[in-house]
Amino acid sequence: MTLFVSHSSQDKAAIQNLLKALRDARQHVWVDETLGGGDAWWRTILEQIRGCDVFVYALSNNSMASKPCQAELRYAEALRRPILPVQVGPVDSMRLTPLAETQVIDYRNPNVDSGIQLIEAVHELKEKLEPLPSPLPEEPPVPFAYLMRLGNTLADPELSARQQAELVSELKVGLHEDGADPAARRDIARLLAKLRDRPDVTYQARNNIDALLKSVDEEPSTEAAAPVATPGAPAEPESGAVPAAGSDAAPPHAPKVGKRHRPRARLLIAGGAGLAVLIAIVVAAVVLLRPKPGPATLSLESILLSDAEINSIAGTSNMAKTPDNQGKTFKDVSKAVDVSPRWCMGVLYPGADLTYEDSGEKELDWAALEDSGGWVRAGEGNHHFVDQAVAAFPTRDQALDFVRRSANEWAACDGKTVTATYLDNGRAYTWILDNLTGHAPQITQMYRQQGERPSYACQRVLQAASSYVIDVKVCGDHITDQGSVIAAKMAVKVPKSAGPKF
Repeated sequence: MTLFVSHSSQDKAAIQNLLKALRDARQHVWVDETLGGGDAWWRTILEQIRGCDVFVYALSNNSMASKPCQAELRYAEALRRPILPVQVGPVDSMRLTPLAETQVIDYRNPNVDSGIQLIEAVHELKEKLEPLPSPLPEEPPVPFAYLMRLGNTLADPELSARQQAELVSELKVGLHEDGADPAARRDIARLLAKLRDRPDVTYQARNNIDALLKSVDEEPSTEAAAPVATPGAPAEPESGAVPAAGSDAAPPHAPKVGKRHRPRARLLIAGGAGLAVLIAIVVAAVVLLRPKPGPATLSLESILLSDAEINSIAGTSNMAKTPDNQGKTFKDVSKAVDVSPRWCMGVLYPGADLTYEDSGEKELDWAALEDSGGWVRAGEGNHHFVDQAVAAFPTRDQALDFVRRSANEWAACDGKTVTATYLDNGRAYTWILDNLTGHAPQITQMYRQQGERPSYACQRVLQAASSYVIDVKVCGDHITDQGSVIAAKMAVKVPKSAGPKF
């Protein structure tokens, strides 16, 4: 009679009390403590899940963010194994977990009562054990299998520039999606370093790898990975921390804005004449030292074209934007669309999170226009669609470098057939990509819909203008170079002398 304990590798310390309590109650516990990775490791785990009497899920933010834990949980549910969720760490929202309707035992601070509750729940669930379904459900794939595949590719004696670009792009996607998992993050870093140190690595690939490795060295920016304060234990303020909003206190060692500190001087002033001279000096100082107003901060929205301008260029009359299809942050495309191959997402979607995250951009604004003003996706009928975005970077060089890196990623998709499947309704759209044209500061790429309407196409344009990046997609029948025209008109609105003010 076996209990399978599913847990995140980040919770090894947190589950020790749970394991001890189960073993002290003479329960046979199986937990992945010594196995490595790969096919054999995953086959052993799945075999243990099939043979267990109770599937114990060590619930925490870490396990909810873990691909292996989620795959194990779904497989146990498909096998009709009794599931016992035991909370061992913080959970941001229990309602958003797949176990929201299941009673959870809180074992973060174990005591006699929670120990009794735990063992009673184990015995009750064992009595509810059902036979395995026949036929057995499909086995989940090995988590992070793509890393093993990429490792095998890196073992090849020669890699073309295109192969290197594909490797970098796929590892970038992996870092975005799996970077919160420490083991996956380490493996991605090792593969990137291995590619960078190859004698045949291209200059562009090495630059892109160095940028990715810099982000690997930083802490992953996910809520699951962020430290969570224990209830009842107030967090200690860090040295030099900025005070909370609304506080009148200034940060330690921070200069007060707008004031200049000068050494005190003793002035000996005699009579009215001396006072007049002093007043004159003070007035002159105020006039001379008053800060001159700088150039007004440019609104990114002012760079976007109006509905009338877009319709004129696209040869349409009724395209319009709505509040639902515009925004001031990059789009969470990776959470809404499954793109295959994944690294081609940036070619299909302007302003995408996977493209702009960790790019150095400081601000982004976008708007999409459609025939009816509603939300109908590109590729639906003969639907006209224009997506325009503009991103502000701190310097011209950073904007130009972003276009250069994107050119390398887009080129890795030359000639590929790419499928975009929307997760809300399962609709899939398949596109055939042409080759990349141009180079920084402007690149373009066409892609056409496969199947029913070969005349339906989209043009993507990415252009650096001063310290801004203009990001455009235009779709419809008989699209030629309308995207470049839109980008050029947007570039005219960018000030040539000064960059964005942050």
